[in-house]
Amino acid sequence: KRTMTRMFEACKTLCVALFAALMLFGCRSSAPPVEFYTLSATRMQAEANTITAGKPVSVGVGPVTIPQVLDRPQIVIRTSPNKLQIDEFHRWAGRLDEDFARVVAENISLMLPTEQVAVYPWDASFKPQYQVILDIQRFEGRMGKGDVLLEVFWKVIDPQQTTTLRIKRSVITEPFTATDYDTLVATKSRAIEKLSQIITKEIICL
Repeated sequence: KRTMTRMFEACKTLCVALFAALMLFGCRSSAPPVEFYTLSATRMQAEANTITAGKPVSVGVGPVTIPQVLDRPQIVIRTSPNKLQIDEFHRWAGRLDEDFARVVAENISLMLPTEQVAVYPWDASFKPQYQVILDIQRFEGRMGKGDVLLEVFWKVIDPQQTTTLRIKRSVITEPFTATDYDTLVATKSRAIEKLSQIITKEIICL
């Protein structure tokens, strides 16, 4: 009788373990794969809008600060005026602030044009004439309706003289009616391009 009881308990334990394993495998197999995204310089448009500088300039871009809610791997979208959605399966491939600075720098280098552009923190041997510092307030979009909104305070300083040359606030909207993340990120990149054009024109006027 004891042997039968032990066999029954062993079978019961094995069945529970197999059920748990099947449930775990089922949960894993049903979860969608995580997709990663990166912002990009819109090269064709940027090259078409190249601004001719009167003299060669060197520009440093950064640091860039972003709101705490955006400072995370997941892409954040707005679903209502007072509600945000953090998507676990659609993520930035790197840090959003660093990616933003990289794209601004690449756009500026195409628009001026100049190869003397670096992203903060740059090498000690690089001595930029101008440094662009950006403080992002909002950078969001709503799936299927509305626009991508980019609101940012930014300034251009002379890092050698530690003087502020320009202080600006830019609010940029870019039409967005799609419902997929590829288009969302591409639209965000276009918004950064518009910001880069504004910054580049201000640098030319200095």
